[in-house]
Amino acid sequence: MNRPKPIGFDKERASRLLEERGVDALIASSPENVFYTCGLAVRAVENNPILYALSNQYPTIVAVYRDGSESMVTWALYNAALSWVEEVQGILNPEQAIDAIASFIKKHGYEKGVIGIESLMPYYQYDKLRKTFPDAKFRVSDDLFLDMRLSKSEEEISRIRESTRIAEKTIQVLIENIAEGVSDFDFLKIAKTTAIEEGAAGVDHVTLAIGNSDPEAPGTGVKMKRGDITRFDIGAIYKGYNSDVSRHAVLGEVPPDIQESFDAIVEVQKACVKAIRPGADPKEVNKLALETWQAQRRKDPVFITIHSVGLQTEEFHWLDVLKGTSERKFVKNAVLDIEAWNLHSKGGLIGNEDTYLVTDSGCERISKLDMKIFTV
Repeated sequence: MNRPKPIGFDKERASRLLEERGVDALIASSPENVFYTCGLAVRAVENNPILYALSNQYPTIVAVYRDGSESMVTWALYNAALSWVEEVQGILNPEQAIDAIASFIKKHGYEKGVIGIESLMPYYQYDKLRKTFPDAKFRVSDDLFLDMRLSKSEEEISRIRESTRIAEKTIQVLIENIAEGVSDFDFLKIAKTTAIEEGAAGVDHVTLAIGNSDPEAPGTGVKMKRGDITRFDIGAIYKGYNSDVSRHAVLGEVPPDIQESFDAIVEVQKACVKAIRPGADPKEVNKLALETWQAQRRKDPVFITIHSVGLQTEEFHWLDVLKGTSERKFVKNAVLDIEAWNLHSKGGLIGNEDTYLVTDSGCERISKLDMKIFTV
């Protein structure tokens, strides 16, 4: 069996980043970063998420070294040849996993070096490594992982494109099923079934609202009635990679004030798209977005978020009304969501969300759905 090629992990980029940050060994322990560095099916949504389900008994851990080489420990009964990592130790309990990764670190000569860890590393792993290597320096290195992952490979972009297609097809099917008496339970079933039928391993999120129902907690039995505004915000998972698309639909006519708000929101999105390119400052993008909102004689607030999409729905926020504006500039081949929201007269949020690829010349729109409120 031929070993697979890395999906997004780049040995040369990893080596350069570790060298720049003065890190000798970088330990991946979260499902996202383990998947990124080894490719094994450790995520919660896989064709068979057995490594995730049993991770408390048989954790998969990856070490990346300053030269870009890697070591991996995983469940002894799993087929490790499904990963591109060649230096592998099978384990049968958590203690063996930590002992094995420690042995690899010693083998590579970094027992007194700088060891980068995730802030989400389980404490028992950190505690054992700290006691095993009392002369090492441990450093939380979440930003290092982010710098590896933020600029996507061609394969990653291809997977996100397909994930986005599946999410948008799911939204289309949901809209086709809008009718009086349809419940949020019905929509949940339709969304999950459609995503899988279209090729997804599953869904990352199904955020939906009917009227004033809570979009973050669907499944209360609320039913559609004429005049209701629905919100469908879908994230499919395709070969490990997420999507995030949102649209509204109305059973009936769109109220004029809501249409006016929506049109203004789309103009804000377009302004962001026009401003984003490699090296662009999020502060300048935010400034232009707010100026665009105000130029439409809007005095009410607009909530703008621009976040990275990949192994997580929201890997990193360049712009967020709650978190503020990032100092990190936009980078080539980042895949991002641009979304804007406004409080509407019926008591909920009205908005739009689309996915884009940052290219040399600007932003390429990955999303294909019309930027409109759909009517049934």
